[in-house]
Amino acid sequence: MRVLSAAFLGFLLLVLPAHAAVPKDPIIGLWYTDGHEGGIEFYPCGDEICGRFYWLKDNIENGDVSRDFRNPEPARRDRPLCHMEFMTGFQPDGQGHYTDGLIYSPRHGQNFDAEMTLIDDDTLKLRGYILIPLFGESQIWTRAKTMPKCSATYRPVDR
Repeated sequence: MRVLSAAFLGFLLLVLPAHAAVPKDPIIGLWYTDGHEGGIEFYPCGDEICGRFYWLKDNIENGDVSRDFRNPEPARRDRPLCHMEFMTGFQPDGQGHYTDGLIYSPRHGQNFDAEMTLIDDDTLKLRGYILIPLFGESQIWTRAKTMPKCSATYRPVDR
């Protein structure tokens, strides 16, 4: 009887967490940037949403690895962008709006505040800005069903 009870308890411990899991946020997955210049992977990071480069067009066209050459810190200028986390802190509201985010722009070598809104299941509006959203720029990103993957491996630089 004890063996059967222990086996049942073990079974419950394996099964219950799967049913108690928080539903997957609708933004999680792969997205093409405006103009299909790159691909982004969104994933949960704690209670927030983060994003990393999954694919970059110039890696395919130039056969070279895109690097963070405009980074204000010289030690980071040679790091590959492939798989680099560059979007952090996005707070989901459960209604398709994500606020309080920070986006690092390798084109500018600086961080911008950002927010995102799901327009529909396959369309995302990203707005990066300085100070307030009024002083910013928006892009429309589209969900990717499939996407090539970067070939370089990103290795974080010690801070």
